[in-house]
Formats: sequence, C-alpha cells, structure tokens
Amino acid sequence: MAFRRLILALMAALSMATAPLPAQAQPGAPHRLVGMWNVDAGGPVGKCQIELQSHSFAGRLAARSIMCMGPLAFVNGWSPDRNGFALLGLDGRPIASFAPSRGIMNGRLSDGSLVVMRPAGGQSLEAVQPAPGNGGNPCYIREDTGKCVPPDDTVAPRGPHPVRVMITGLMNIRRERSLESQIVGQVKAGQCIIVNACFDTKWGVRCEIPMDGGTTRGFILKYYEKKGRDYVGFVNRC
Repeated sequence: MAFRRLILALMAALSMATAPLPAQAQPGAPHRLVGMWNVDAGGPVGKCQIELQSHSFAGRLAARSIMCMGPLAFVNGWSPDRNGFALLGLDGRPIASFAPSRGIMNGRLSDGSLVVMRPAGGQSLEAVQPAPGNGGNPCYIREDTGKCVPPDDTVAPRGPHPVRVMITGLMNIRRERSLESQIVGQVKAGQCIIVNACFDTKWGVRCEIPMDGGTTRGFILKYYEKKGRDYVGFVNRC
C-alpha cells in the first residue's frame, strides 16, 4: 500500500511539472496602453484592430491583430519603451514602432509605410513620454513649406473616395504601382488632384489618380525620403 501511495505521489508531481504554465502578468506593462486600438494604414483593407494585452507569452507581452492585412496580420507581441512601443511579429522582431502624437500613436511599418493607431478602449497616452523635439510628434515634411504636417496628413486619405488632395512637391506619375513602371506625367506643388484609392504595396503606399479625363489611371507616392528626411507627397485636402 505504501508503495502504491509513493507511485501515485510521483505521478502527481510529474503531472504538475509538465503542465503548461498559466500566462503571467507582466509587471512592467504600461496598463493604460492595454486594450483595443483601431489601425489606419492608409489602404482600402477595411477595419483593422490591434489588441495590446497585459500578460506575457513566449517571453514578451502578448498582442493580436484582428482583420488586418500585410505585416500587421502577423502581430503577436508588443514591447513598450520610453517613447512609445513596438509591435512584434511571430519571430519576435519589430513590425512597427510607435510614438505618441496628439492623442494617437503615430508610427512606421518596417517597409517604411506610415500607420496610425487610435485608442478604442479608453487608453491614455499619458502612459508614455513623448520623444524630444517637435513637441514629441514624428515629423513628416511637406516640401513646399519645409514644415511638419499634422498627424491627419501623415496617413493616406480616409474615404469615402474619391477625395481631393493637394500636391506639396514635384512628383512623377507612374503607369502602375511599381516604382519601376513607366513615368507618364508629373504633378506640381500646389496642384489639386483627385485620388481614387490608396494601396499598401511592397513599394509602400501608392495612390491611384485619374488621367486623360478619367479614361486612364496613374499612381503617385504618398511618402518619400530625401536626404535622410521623410516627406509626404500630398496633404489630404485642397
């Protein structure tokens, strides 16, 4: 009988040792950031949300994406820092990084595209400290003035499309979304044009515009880089 009790005790101990550990709360998590966020990546991909969670999984804070496409579809973790936080992929590498900007989180995907996250569950951005310089806001420049644009102009225009926008610097029009496609025209600073839609592509955000009275189409850049600085090709109004 004693031997049988010993065997049962060993089996119980082994079961406890091999059972999966419950998710543990992360003491350093800024809980005022935890919750659901609405994501605006500029493309016509419908509603995309990211949930930042307070427990840890695989050694990092857990996160999940809902109805997202592109790199954001692979979010499964996040990492807070002094100036904001980063979204992490399945391999633990950063997918996008964010900093606070006037009540939103303004960030950049690893492919260079800009993206905005807006609180959907009462989160407070007082939980993070803005980065120094420009009031803590990431600076994306309009070439015609040399000044930073407000947060609403750092993302592609939200619908309903088509929308009228104003070009902020000389820019090529290409036949297709690819940067290697044929140049079929140019737009100039101060010119107001129609944007039919914008698309998240491997070349970044490309926006379709009507040409030749609407019989053909072309594509322009929403963002570009020059001499190490980030610019917007147009502001989302005219």
